Amino acid sequence: MQPLFIPSTFGPLFGLLFRPVNAAKWPVIIHIPAFAEEMNKARRMVNLQAQAFAEQGYAVLILDLFGTGDSAGDFGAASWDIWQNNIADTIEWLKQQGAQTITLWGLRTGALLAMDYASRNPIDHLLCWQPVLNGDVFINQFLRLQVAAAMMDSTAPPIKTAELKRQLLAGQAIEVAGYQLNPELVKSLLALRAEQLNLQTVAETAIFELAASADQPVSLGNAQFLLSLQQACCTASLIQVVGDFFWASQEVTVAPDLLKVSVDKVNQWL
Repeated sequence: MQPLFIPSTFGPLFGLLFRPVNAAKWPVIIHIPAFAEEMNKARRMVNLQAQAFAEQGYAVLILDLFGTGDSAGDFGAASWDIWQNNIADTIEWLKQQGAQTITLWGLRTGALLAMDYASRNPIDHLLCWQPVLNGDVFINQFLRLQVAAAMMDSTAPPIKTAELKRQLLAGQAIEVAGYQLNPELVKSLLALRAEQLNLQTVAETAIFELAASADQPVSLGNAQFLLSLQQACCTASLIQVVGDFFWASQEVTVAPDLLKVSVDKVNQWL
């Protein structure tokens, strides 16, 4: 594992690179992280998966996007376009190092970001962990954290999700759960729907869904998304795995079965 900084248009990006030894050309998997605190809660699981991929001989880069982790910038200055540029700069840098094929591996909003990038840029494969499929729904859920915090504070005035959204759409930055939200970032997310993205050039898009038990049916959203991909003549798969929602749990937790099935899928590809 090699910590490094990747030159980028908006400042250096921090990453952890797991690189195969004695290989001039190598397939690379880039992890695109989840949003805000979900990224931090998922770090252990992401690191375990990166190690599992590396043991199979693949190069893996865990990327901190602009304004997150140890990369340049403040979260409040981040935008969807900047994050898209981060992916482009990272891929270009990796190709200069000898990367041969590119797989984007995203978690939650990171999966939506990866899919949005792949809809306009050539990518070999997409590996999507519990992808956010509707940016508007995700923003509403995130804003509810601020609503809940106001309800718990007897000195704070009551506030509604709709009002917070109106402030953002009017260009006013707001703070939610300790994160300053850039209105431009939110506006981009509000407009995004996964089923509207063109993923026909991707060799395969693999969707992984966590479930509490083996008898739980797949979610309607993921089932409909898979159908929309297939109807658009995209190669896609939906795999359900029993495991904890590690990106949302109070305690640090992992989903061991997800590690295995993700390696199995990448081995099929690469």
